[in-house]
Amino acid sequence: MSEKVIVKREVLLDQCTKIFVAAGMRQDEAAVVADNLVAADQTGMDSHGVMRVPAYTKRLRDGGTLPHSEIEVVRETPTTAVIDGHNGMGQVVSKFAMEKCIEKAKKCGVAFVAVRGSNHFGMASYFTRMALEHNMIGMCSTSPAAHLLAPTGGVEPILDNNPFSFAIPAGKEYPVVLDMATSVVSRGKLASAAKRGDKIPTTWAMTIDGEPTDDPKLGFDGILLPVGGYKGYGLTVISGVMAAMLSNAALMSRDICDFYVDTDKEQNIGHLFGCIDIQVFCDVDDFKHRMDEMIDEIHNCRKAPGVDRILLPGERSGRTADKNAVEGIPLNETVFKDLNDVAVSYGLQPIQQG
Repeated sequence: MSEKVIVKREVLLDQCTKIFVAAGMRQDEAAVVADNLVAADQTGMDSHGVMRVPAYTKRLRDGGTLPHSEIEVVRETPTTAVIDGHNGMGQVVSKFAMEKCIEKAKKCGVAFVAVRGSNHFGMASYFTRMALEHNMIGMCSTSPAAHLLAPTGGVEPILDNNPFSFAIPAGKEYPVVLDMATSVVSRGKLASAAKRGDKIPTTWAMTIDGEPTDDPKLGFDGILLPVGGYKGYGLTVISGVMAAMLSNAALMSRDICDFYVDTDKEQNIGHLFGCIDIQVFCDVDDFKHRMDEMIDEIHNCRKAPGVDRILLPGERSGRTADKNAVEGIPLNETVFKDLNDVAVSYGLQPIQQG
């Protein structure tokens, strides 16, 4: 098992920003990518956290992703837009798109923004949560970034696990935030398990030959299993279609470039962002009060043996983020070392433990 290293959020954010600047990014854009990754670790979603820094910098170095974004709005109405990220960093392109979506929803009540020419955008809920402070419901989906899943009945990974997210505000309670891939776990979870030296459940993945495995490396190089069997397969198709077809991003297997393997190739990932301004449907305070009532009812459901508390989507990550904001963010020792190795390779000082 890998030991944990505790790093203060501001230290981790500063270091990651410096690394991306050293890799050729502009300061403001580097800060966006760094904030997205650090936020993932802060909420406990380490599969989408700073462990991705080596892969991101490799893509920047190999030319698969451009360090400077040239974002273009190619089609627009009062409630919609299509954006071409022209191969900029996914977090930068997506933040721009969600900000535009919020802006349009403020004027018209609802809005959708489709994106093409993007890259891996990190933690999906980072963007849907942006809607919460505007008393809006945020949503997003993203199209393939790798060959990870097989269709039900197949043993060839021609699909991805196309994550999607919804964020819904509440009053005194934590907002309800769903952020999930359509596989049982994300590929990053397998990478995290491998770094820790852990085995994985055989329900997470199978080998490239279609055999169950508890080896995270074989699973990482093999085929992820969809959540709920054929239902997860259906979700991945729908999420991919929504994110890619409207924007003309890559969706077919022949057009998908692997995030980790094809580091010198443009991915053309698509996203779809949506916002619903609650006030055009009902009173915001009343909505939040009713959300709190619903959350309380779920909390107070009769519990199964051994269960201390029933949680809603996003509650655990919210509590974890609050805790880590005070105590610092725990990183696996191998992730900490990898991050420092990247920093040193760019002539930066490594973070010191403690």
